[in-house]
Amino acid sequence: MLRDYVMRLVEQVAKLLVNIAGKRAAGLHEEARQELDALCMEHVGLTLAFVKRTSPEGVAQALESAGALRHARAVLLSDLLTLDAEISEDIGRAAETTVARLHAFCLLADSMPMLSTDEQATYQPKLDRLAESLSALSGNSYVQSKLLLHRSADV
Repeated sequence: MLRDYVMRLVEQVAKLLVNIAGKRAAGLHEEARQELDALCMEHVGLTLAFVKRTSPEGVAQALESAGALRHARAVLLSDLLTLDAEISEDIGRAAETTVARLHAFCLLADSMPMLSTDEQATYQPKLDRLAESLSALSGNSYVQSKLLLHRSADV
């Protein structure tokens, strides 16, 4: 039953993300961001602003109240943050891009062991792209520790 609920949620959100991506492609960045934030609040229970000003560990702690849905919400939030990072990159906000990608990476990396084999096959390339996008920050000890955890989980 939980699995069915999660699958319906994923399908519903996927349609909304396509709509948001269309707004991004049309250059309607502010509208896309507003829809992303509303989607985040509705389905995750957190605002993107809260997520981006909180540490990845703090976000994980905030998601713990979701119980069995914690990992589904973390993966969804990772997708929302990835799209938010792309919008930030489009409008030249490098710091926001990095913060969103770091959060997306941490959420997805922490959730990977809980995903089914099929879901892991879908999300592993996304996780790898996020890791690659953060590799330029490997001089930062915090980012480096997150990337090292990811690499050690791959072997």
